[in-house]
Amino acid sequence: MKKLSLFALAAAGLLTVSCSDKDEVVQEVTNPYNMVEGQSAWINVGISMPGDAITRANEDLTDGDATEYAVKSGTLYLFKGATEDAATFVQSYDITDKFLPFKNETGDQVPPENSLGDNPDGFGEITSTSKTFVQEITAPSLGVNDKLFAYVILNDKNNVTGITATANSTTGAQFKDEALTAIGIAALDEAKGFSKTINAAGLVMTNVPISTVAGGDSDPASAQITTFTQINADAIYDSKEAAEAATAKTACIYVERAAVKIELVSAAINLTLDGEDATTLTAENVKWALGNVNNDKTNGGTGYYNTRHFDTNWLSYANNAAANYLKYRMVGRTSFFAEGHNTPLYRTYFGKDLNYEGTGTLGANGLNANTGLQNTQIAVDGYTLNPGDIAYTYENTFDEKSQIFRNTTYVGVVATLPGGDFYTIEGQPNTRLKNANDIKTVVKTRLSTVINTKIAAGKNAITTDLGKLDAAAGRTLAEGVTSVTFGIDVEVTLGEYNATTGEQPYTVKLVLTDVKEDGAAVTDADELAAIGALIGVTVEGTAVDNPAESKIYKYVGGKAYYATRIAHFGDAETPWNAPSEAFNIYYDATNPCVYPENATNLSVDGNNAAYVYGAGRAAAWLGRWGIVRNNWYSIKITDIKGLGSPVPEDFNGEAGNTPDDNPPAKYYISAEIHILPWVKRVQNVTF
Repeated sequence: MKKLSLFALAAAGLLTVSCSDKDEVVQEVTNPYNMVEGQSAWINVGISMPGDAITRANEDLTDGDATEYAVKSGTLYLFKGATEDAATFVQSYDITDKFLPFKNETGDQVPPENSLGDNPDGFGEITSTSKTFVQEITAPSLGVNDKLFAYVILNDKNNVTGITATANSTTGAQFKDEALTAIGIAALDEAKGFSKTINAAGLVMTNVPISTVAGGDSDPASAQITTFTQINADAIYDSKEAAEAATAKTACIYVERAAVKIELVSAAINLTLDGEDATTLTAENVKWALGNVNNDKTNGGTGYYNTRHFDTNWLSYANNAAANYLKYRMVGRTSFFAEGHNTPLYRTYFGKDLNYEGTGTLGANGLNANTGLQNTQIAVDGYTLNPGDIAYTYENTFDEKSQIFRNTTYVGVVATLPGGDFYTIEGQPNTRLKNANDIKTVVKTRLSTVINTKIAAGKNAITTDLGKLDAAAGRTLAEGVTSVTFGIDVEVTLGEYNATTGEQPYTVKLVLTDVKEDGAAVTDADELAAIGALIGVTVEGTAVDNPAESKIYKYVGGKAYYATRIAHFGDAETPWNAPSEAFNIYYDATNPCVYPENATNLSVDGNNAAYVYGAGRAAAWLGRWGIVRNNWYSIKITDIKGLGSPVPEDFNGEAGNTPDDNPPAKYYISAEIHILPWVKRVQNVTF
């Protein structure tokens, strides 16, 4: 084979002459890769998830269910260039057979190195344990400063994700920006944005952004964030046998699932209501669903990035009120190592999706004009998941100005309380009123001042005009009557229930009762009418306004609805302890925000106490709310201390203005979330 020196060619002015397939360019001096364009080379490839356990406040690492890490198909994409973003696509390789069972010399099926259990027909898997294989490639033409980069998409059989790349044209940056059309959750459920079923083709997995510097208690500002894996020259071999050797260097590609995993843990829930003995709700009494979920392009959404987007501007973001080891939250503090390499690497912990800054302009009310979100109001029959069920859904993140309930994915919960229909009245939101008589009792108490005033006025009028009840009619009491007594009761009539708001209209009348003259009951209609006219309350009832303007709500079937937004960094890494008035003071309709712009020294409503968080709003609180791919959010309801809403709430309207850190006292759950590589975040919830 003829060998040519690039330096010699340059000196001769012949660099524009192409090399035939019989020419080999010696590139040791100008390019570290010892490959011949167009000829075969072999890469020792390792694919795994960033593996070692990490030290975080609310986080564990777990492989999850076998179906969640099964690999049914795969494609390896090669890029070349000086950097991963500038690199251009070269060629893709089907690596499906690296994960499928193969036959040995006797014809028996043998599972791959990392098979699922003992099933010989099982597929390979990707967990924190690396799957290593050898892949033959066709050596590309490399420039002086070119490097080779690898990207993997797993479980993309028949290109269900819709990701494409054009050789010598598509750059790494363009490739990462392409939107997935599927992430591997069951197609029949995808239209509502979540599913408890994984597609038979498996969950889609793609490269994960990794940091070269630790976070936690030190500023990772100097970190390099890499998503594509640079294939070093020592991982490329000129023979398959050399690549398979035990001492072979490995190009380790780290991947993560494109889906988010959410579960509501099954547990007995303590329920405490006013005036009732404590009761326990079992899993059979609880259903749940997801609201405000993201979506892919095929179902009307704006799309879902091919890879998680990590902004290097986030690296130094810190919340000074967090524990030191959690202060710099965007990067992990515990290292892992690529197989065969000694350079420590670290996980990154947030991402930017296609809806991150909205598909429109932030409105004057601070809402993110995000058309990609679905199920803002969960339908009454939409609560289809049981405690213990898993829901898979899409990443949903947003900037710190948009951390309001309208944008945050939340878990909607419906609890069926024993006893069937009941009512509540404003001012007593934690007291169940079982029927109209119970409502009457409360209303009568609230109208006691009105009733007592009318009784006093009536007695005075009768005493003053005992001999002549109705001057106009000329009627007088029966001869010899010396006293008249009476009572006033309350009559409550329920109207037509409003299924949209849960409000139960009602009317109230004061009714004249138990009228007596000298102790004898009065039955004469004219006599009763005359007495009623004097008192101002009739036997048939006199309508009165509800002086407290108290609304009544009906809980059909005993169902109470709750919601808990899902925290990503939450209180541990993005603490926010300012009074609720903070939002009202710092909220500006022309410059909407949830948290104050200056987070360094926050004084609220004359309170001189300083809340020291960080240099600015984003640095202190970005990522406090939201859900990120490859995270497992585990939510456990521990107690219900109050009744929720009578209907699922609609966060698409004005109610959506509620910032995530200033919820109304009613309807919502506060939660502790633990997140699982899955990174697991568990959230204990009290309603």
